[in-house]
Amino acid sequence: MPRWAFRQIDYRDIDMFFRDGELRSKNHPNPQACHQTSYTNLVQLRGTGAFQLPYGGVVNDYVAFYFSPFTAFTCTIHRGNVNVTSPTGQDLGPSRTEDRAFLVAKVEDVYSAELPACYSNYALNSQAPQPVVKFRYEELAAHVNWELFDEVPLAACIPEIGYRGVCRYFNDRTEAKYQTRSKARMAEFLVLRSMPVPLISCVITPNQLVQNHVQAAALRHGYRGLVLQNAGCFV
Repeated sequence: MPRWAFRQIDYRDIDMFFRDGELRSKNHPNPQACHQTSYTNLVQLRGTGAFQLPYGGVVNDYVAFYFSPFTAFTCTIHRGNVNVTSPTGQDLGPSRTEDRAFLVAKVEDVYSAELPACYSNYALNSQAPQPVVKFRYEELAAHVNWELFDEVPLAACIPEIGYRGVCRYFNDRTEAKYQTRSKARMAEFLVLRSMPVPLISCVITPNQLVQNHVQAAALRHGYRGLVLQNAGCFV
């Protein structure tokens, strides 16, 4: 089964990504001035040597994706629990689902391009349980707990690219199988330094306004991927 990687962004940054032709890591020598939607303490942890990475460095040296659009973090954004900071440092208040978009890449395409990529089995925002990061594509099927992604009921289907969706539920439960489900569902796919825009298969938008904005930016900068409206990927 093909696996897909999702990165949620503030749609106001899409023009910059298309113009630069890549998404850059936080620690890139020429960083991009993005709208920041994150918890400061977690960003700081990702800047330490807390995790062993196959290509060295720290998590902030990589562009991070998740393996589905439904995660605990996207849920907390939807609930208005994370503020967004402008590129100039201004607090813009709670980030809104209406202002978000997903950049979606096929994992196999990234490996075919021979980029330095790797992946974890748990979210890289905690050391309990301690995530393990691997880089060989052939180990991906066994390293991530795909059962937690693939069991029914499925939601967030994107038929235009062949993505069949993900289990609607991602919260922890008392049963042994689900005790670390939230962190397992936030397993990460990391690309060292930068991710080329041509490897982004599609941009998923929550509404017509954002779709129009992204389509206009795509036309200006020659982005050839799909620009789709799919509110079901956000809630």
